[in-house]
Amino acid sequence: MSIAGELAKRIKAFRYDDLPKDAVIWAKTAILDTVGVMLAGSIEDCVGLVERVQTPGSGPCLIFGRTDRTNPLDAALINGTASHALDFDDFAITIGGHPSVPLVPALIALGETQPSSGRDVLTAYIAGYETESRIAKGVNFHHYEKGWHPTATLGIFGTTAASAHLLDLSEAQTATALALA
Repeated sequence: MSIAGELAKRIKAFRYDDLPKDAVIWAKTAILDTVGVMLAGSIEDCVGLVERVQTPGSGPCLIFGRTDRTNPLDAALINGTASHALDFDDFAITIGGHPSVPLVPALIALGETQPSSGRDVLTAYIAGYETESRIAKGVNFHHYEKGWHPTATLGIFGTTAASAHLLDLSEAQTATALALA
């Protein structure tokens, strides 16, 4: 089995009822923290710049700190920019970066486009965080020392895993998504 296939199998196996209580508590804390820094960062100039180059119009997804809504991709980008703008977002030494910045804005936007419970989002968040962490153990800190920014380069795998889980993609679809990431 390929690495992407093995990861996909593990991502699909996440179930809310199987999660350790502490993992759920920390996931809730991280999500709440990210929303807080996202709101605080929403007034920064960099967020306005990103907002201005996005597709104008409306959509189902909230732009934090505004009453505006947009499509899921633009919402995830704008809100992700806001959540990292002040650099007060969470940090994980294992990842060598900020794990929630790529995860939370994408999960909120995706969750707004389909029926998703809080448990679904928490489970997806934990699946994504775990995926980022596992891949990071194989590349950090050499990866960081070479000049890569793990928030982006590892975060894409966590976000792909979390999104695939929330969308209930098959193992094959999840493996393909990870390979594309």
